[in-house]
Amino acid sequence: MDVQRGFTLTELLVAMAIGMVVILGAGQLFLSTFHTFKQVDQLGRNQEALLYAATSITDTLRRHGATGSNGAPFFRLQCVVIESGCRCTVQDIQEAQPLVTFDYDTGASCERDEPLGAPATNGVSMVSLPLGRQGANIDFHVTHREAVLQPTFSASP
Repeated sequence: MDVQRGFTLTELLVAMAIGMVVILGAGQLFLSTFHTFKQVDQLGRNQEALLYAATSITDTLRRHGATGSNGAPFFRLQCVVIESGCRCTVQDIQEAQPLVTFDYDTGASCERDEPLGAPATNGVSMVSLPLGRQGANIDFHVTHREAVLQPTFSASP
């Protein structure tokens, strides 16, 4: 009787099938990790843009109010459609330059051209930036310091 050396065809096919499953699983893990990294990177960029824009806008609105001496707003939001989604730029009107630019994925409503920090009652301005999930607005209110302190000091004897 001859002694068999090596593997049978069935054993090789089973080993190849198991190897293929392991390789496909590793590939899927790599792709999902890459996708997660891309989303976290985009979220970080949006947070950075929001923090910088909010800091700059609130500082100006607190010191000077919603509009300049000529009645024009200090900041303007302009959004345009690009091939990968929507690109928005916050323009600093007084300096005549962009303050911050950010991209996001959106549906059909991307086009915007509006002033930021529209004046409201009692010196409170509302700023709305499309930096939330899928371009949802993040709203915050800013109070002009002089408008808040003026009634207090004028009421003093």
